[in-house]
Amino acid sequence: MEKKIVFLFISLLLIHFSFAQASNGIHFQGVARNENGMIIPNKQINIKISIIMDSVFGEIVYQEIKSITTNMLGLFFVVIGNEESGKVITIGRFDQIKWKAKTHYIQVALDPNNNLSFINAGIEKINYVPLAIFAETASRVENIVPIEYGGTGVGNVKELLKLLNIDKVNNTPDSLKPVSIPFTSFLNEKLLLKLNALDTIKLSNRINLKLNYNDTISLSNRINNIPKLDTISLSNRIIAIPKIDTTSLSNRINNKISLGALNTNEVINAIGFMPVKNIYGVFYDTTKQITTVSTATAIKFNFQQFSNKINIANNSSGNPTRIMVNDMGIYQINFTIQFLKLDAGNDELSIWIRRNSIAYPNTNINYVIQGGGVKNIYVGNYIIDLGTNDYIELFYSIKNTSSTLYGTYSTSTTPSRPATPSVYLSMHAFN
Repeated sequence: MEKKIVFLFISLLLIHFSFAQASNGIHFQGVARNENGMIIPNKQINIKISIIMDSVFGEIVYQEIKSITTNMLGLFFVVIGNEESGKVITIGRFDQIKWKAKTHYIQVALDPNNNLSFINAGIEKINYVPLAIFAETASRVENIVPIEYGGTGVGNVKELLKLLNIDKVNNTPDSLKPVSIPFTSFLNEKLLLKLNALDTIKLSNRINLKLNYNDTISLSNRINNIPKLDTISLSNRIIAIPKIDTTSLSNRINNKISLGALNTNEVINAIGFMPVKNIYGVFYDTTKQITTVSTATAIKFNFQQFSNKINIANNSSGNPTRIMVNDMGIYQINFTIQFLKLDAGNDELSIWIRRNSIAYPNTNINYVIQGGGVKNIYVGNYIIDLGTNDYIELFYSIKNTSSTLYGTYSTSTTPSRPATPSVYLSMHAFN
C-alpha cells in the first residue's frame, strides 16, 4: 500500500496543483488513486510540504506537517500556510515568504503508514504566485503610472483636469447644491413617522437606560449605573457557556505551540505522532578510484544528488571526502560500493568510518572481492552520533592493486538500465 500512495502523490503534484485566491494560503488538492486507477477512499495520510527558494537544492523557507484523510471518493485537500488545528510549522513563516524575490518550488513528502518515515513524492516549480498572497506586496505604487499601464499619467488633480479638457468647468460640490422640495417633504415624513406600540415600548426601555449629561461626566458613574438586570444577564451568558466548549478551549490552549518554545511532548500532543528531522543527504561518485596496497584511503564523493543541512567538504588534500552535518543528532548512514578486480583470484576489502579524522568504534566490515572481471557490490549501514559541524569519512583498504572502485555506465539495450555509481551514500537524522 505504501508504494501505491507514493505513485498517487507524484501524479497529483503534476496534475491537481492550484492556488487559493481567496485566502492567505495555497490550496493543494487531488484524488487518491493506485497504479490500477482505483481510488483509495477513507485513508489517513501524513503529509509534509516544503517551500524551497531559488532551486530544487535551495533553502527551505517554509515547512509544515499535518495529517489528512481521503473521503469516500478518495478526494482530499490541504491549505498550505493557513492556520489550523493539528498543523505543525517546523521551518519559517508563510507570511514572510518573499514570493517576488526568487523562484520557488513546492516539495511533497508523505508518511502513508504513520511509521515516522517520510517518503519524497516529488518537487514542482511554482510558476505563478497566488494573487491574494502577492497582493500583500503590491499595496504601494511609486512614481507616476503611465496611461498605457492603467494610470493617469499625471501627478495632481490640476494636471488631470487639464489633460481631460475640463479645467474650465466650474463644478458645484454636492454639499452646496439646493435640495428639491419633493426630497425635503420625503425627509420630513421620515422624521415624523409614528412608531407602533411595540416599537415604542422597546424604545422607551432603551431611553430609560440612557445616561444623562451628569452621568457622562465621570466614567465611574457610567459603570455604577449599569442596571443590575444587565449584570445578571452577562453572568448568565458566561455561566451558559457549554462545558464541552470550555474543555475544547482548554485543550486548544494546552496544545498551542509557539515558535521558539517547541519541545517533544508539545509536538506529539499537537499532531499525534513524533515527526522526524528534515535533515538528509545523498552523495555519489561515478569515477574509477584506485589506491595502494594496505593503505587507508578516503572515498571521494564528487556529486551531490540532494541534501538539507548535510554537505560535502574537502579534506586537507583538497579532495571531496568529508560529509559534514550542521546539527547534532543520531544519524543513519547507508552505502553501496562496486569493486572490480580484473585478474584472477580473490582480494580482501575492509570498509570503516572515521568521525572528525578518528576511526569510529566498531564500524569496520571485511569483505572478499572476487577476481576475473566480476563486478562486486557491497552494502553497509551504520548508526552514529554526531555533534554540530562534525564530519564523517568512508575509508577502505585492499590487498591487491588490481582491485578498484568501478562505476558502470547506463545502457539503452533491452532492458534499458541506469548507471551504477562506483559509490553511493545516503544519510539522514533520527532526532
